[in-house]
Amino acid sequence: MTQPSSFLQNRVRSYMASILLGSTIIACGISMASCGSMPKLLVSPSGIVIAIQPTNQSSSIGLSASFMVMATGPGSLTYQWSVNGTTIPGATSANYSTPILVAADDGSTFTVTVSDSVASLASNSVTLTVGPRAPQVGDLRFQQVGAVSTASGLSANGVQSAVSGSESDVLSDSVGTPLSMGTDCSAPGNPINCIWSYRSFPLPAGIFGLTTTYQSSEVFGNLDTDLDALSVPDVVITSFDLEPGNTAYAISSIQTSQAGGFSFTFQAILPGQIQTVASQLGAQSQVITAIAFDSCGDVDFLAYAWQNDTTTVYEVKVVTATLEGVDAAAMSLGAGGYIITALGGDTTNGFLLVGTRVQGDTMPRPVLVVVPTTDADLAPLFQSGDAVVGYLINSAGNGSSTWIGER
Repeated sequence: MTQPSSFLQNRVRSYMASILLGSTIIACGISMASCGSMPKLLVSPSGIVIAIQPTNQSSSIGLSASFMVMATGPGSLTYQWSVNGTTIPGATSANYSTPILVAADDGSTFTVTVSDSVASLASNSVTLTVGPRAPQVGDLRFQQVGAVSTASGLSANGVQSAVSGSESDVLSDSVGTPLSMGTDCSAPGNPINCIWSYRSFPLPAGIFGLTTTYQSSEVFGNLDTDLDALSVPDVVITSFDLEPGNTAYAISSIQTSQAGGFSFTFQAILPGQIQTVASQLGAQSQVITAIAFDSCGDVDFLAYAWQNDTTTVYEVKVVTATLEGVDAAAMSLGAGGYIITALGGDTTNGFLLVGTRVQGDTMPRPVLVVVPTTDADLAPLFQSGDAVVGYLINSAGNGSSTWIGER
């Protein structure tokens, strides 16, 4: 038995004389003439009052959404939720959580009818917005798209840094951009001077447990050793760049303080094989996270499996673009629902973008491309909730950069 508060009882009594049987009124504030900013209340003839209305909700494919109502009345209350005008079997409490959402749920409308033995009262209609699927919590293979590290914006605009020679930079409780592609390297025969830029960001307040590492080497023979050292269950390599003409390379990786459960495959294949191989790996729940061209013009890449994701079928699309065409290629992948999980290459062979999506997830993803002239131009990207999935430098031209964000 739910009893109304004395405030609501007095409100109902003051208007009962003006209510016809079966009608419903909206009352707000202390009197109808002094609404001010008080919330509106729905009142039924029997005294049912909806004190707190359901509100519009947003969620993602693969998750659920929850609605609630708060009502009082002189008798025992029952509830019935409806979606798009059709009652939902079993949805008979003040709170309702949807089944796992699919793209077709976007734009659905929900109401709840509150009843007692005398009358019924319908709530306002509210709308559910369904966005693209977010990767599972803890999945490091998707460049932190939709993760708590990026969803609220990249804090403090980050710190611009670089690695060159044989250096490393270990950043605790941080995330960062991929390594810059199209990096600035000296010509063969000159002193080696490859420089890879990146920007790192501290994790949001109260979030801990991720470490980002950037490392480079001017000794190409160290690559296998470095990859072996990073072949541990709690680390995912998020980008790498090979500069065989300068016997140099660089790697970025992210490490979790949790159990992890990641394992990678490292392959070198002919460029014409990459789409077929990528599709085969996606069908096996593996995600390509780093890609580059080697000295033979072959495609070298890393693909990760994860113990928490052994059955998902991924659709993979690999696109080759010039430096000037990378932004259009990224936006095309986003429009098809793909997350850009790897970007690499060079101005000689072109740049490869690897898009990965759960099979059938074609809902478009927002992609934001920024070509800054000042650092302030990057603020909208860093504040958007996007993860930086691509960072390119036109070292052969004016040194301009291109940043690609996705969520």
